[in-house]
Amino acid sequence: MSSRTYFKFICALARAFYPKARTVFEAPPDGEAGVFVCNHSTIIGPVMMTLDFERPHRNWVIGCAMDKNHCESYAFHDVFSGNSRKCKWFFRFLAKLVKLLLPPILENVDAVPVFHDRRIIETFRKSAESLIEGRDIVIFGESPRRYSEYVNELQRGFVDIGRLYYRQTGKKLKYYPVYVERKNRVIAIGAPIEYDPELTQKEQRERVCKYLEEGIDRQARALPEHKPVKFLEQRWYDAYGRYVDDFEGYWRMVEEWPGGETEAAE
Repeated sequence: MSSRTYFKFICALARAFYPKARTVFEAPPDGEAGVFVCNHSTIIGPVMMTLDFERPHRNWVIGCAMDKNHCESYAFHDVFSGNSRKCKWFFRFLAKLVKLLLPPILENVDAVPVFHDRRIIETFRKSAESLIEGRDIVIFGESPRRYSEYVNELQRGFVDIGRLYYRQTGKKLKYYPVYVERKNRVIAIGAPIEYDPELTQKEQRERVCKYLEEGIDRQARALPEHKPVKFLEQRWYDAYGRYVDDFEGYWRMVEEWPGGETEAAE
């Protein structure tokens, strides 16, 4: 089976569990590409945006999920919260399966790999190129710190795409708050906020992220009653709570231990 055929099969399988969602805009977008910042809700956000967000776009995806050398450790810690579970051998086995199955999917969605070291420069470069070509960038930027029952606080660094985009085009990049919800089958997109070249980098990050956090939360509360699906399950906090204020350290841990931190701890 070719990589493309496999990807189509996975999408068809996912469609059986995810009926088609409608996209609702609070304010109609203009013709320019933008950055759409979305709640993660475990895999719900990425799956629904991949299946049903019809604007041309590329998703940001953590780099180690696309790298066969690190995907197993990523799956064990981040997908299965392996350090919090009994029968760790079973979740190591599942992580090996993810290592085989996940990278080909991410390659076919033309994801932008995200790194937490100097390679982030390449992430920004590819993102700016895509925006200039007219393709949106979709980011699932939540951190482990909770903002509300519907969304966690956002990591701040992604906002810097706007600075690079402005330097290259002279245009002010727009950032859209997005809330995806499976029960109501909706991708709810709020009105955007524009990059402001007059602000400092720190001011820009705080201004944009606070607006997006509030916007995602507002879109969620405007929907019919539903049970929110959190970005991270409680077992993640139980096992990796020391990383709540050091998420970059968490990703370094995932990448540096080929067999997972559990081996070192044991």
